Amino acid sequence: MRHLRRTVLLALALALCAAPATPAHPPNDHARAAISPARGGGLTGGELQAEAWARGLSGSNAAFQGTCTTLAPGVLQGHGGDDGIARCTATPRSRLFVNFGSFCSDLGEGFKTEREQLACARAVSQEFLKELNVTVDNGDPINIVRPRFELFSPQRTIALPADNDFGVPAGTPLTFTAHGWGVVVHSLRPGRHTVTLEVVTPEFRGVFITIILKVVPDGHSNHRDHGDD
Repeated sequence: MRHLRRTVLLALALALCAAPATPAHPPNDHARAAISPARGGGLTGGELQAEAWARGLSGSNAAFQGTCTTLAPGVLQGHGGDDGIARCTATPRSRLFVNFGSFCSDLGEGFKTEREQLACARAVSQEFLKELNVTVDNGDPINIVRPRFELFSPQRTIALPADNDFGVPAGTPLTFTAHGWGVVVHSLRPGRHTVTLEVVTPEFRGVFITIILKVVPDGHSNHRDHGDD
């Protein structure tokens, strides 16, 4: 557990050092976004969380892309670039999945069952995450570390890519379960919007990711990997 905590905090510290303290574009004063418990594309919040971790651990979503990928129909997730910013295109029907948390696995911690892995992941999340503040444009920040936004993923198994963090051969199966907190941001009007996630721990606080959304009318975005020209 101590090794896992050090690993998670190091990754978080590196991300916060890279992330900007302020959005790169002025916020939209006319936004009327909604922030709701995570759900969309036929998946629960826990299933969205599991899918996000599965893609990241399997290498299908490379780090520091600076854009968005589609987790489920109509549900986007931002991946910050080297500057901590993701620039994406969406429509008013899109849902932006914003989450943070931890996972435990059979390889990293040696836990085999879903119950053991979830208990481990939840203990880590609750130990070092004090606040997760989501802000949309000029709105007030919302701390999502509360029961209605808590996520419990189902157990998943993926094949690890080459050069993975576990030091095992490519194709080795990894079974994991994740815990965290997350929301979906939706009902954004056409225009440019800024969504930030600030992470607060006992040691530090800072913006983990800034997502700049270019919202266009329906029919102008295909919900694949979205970039902003």
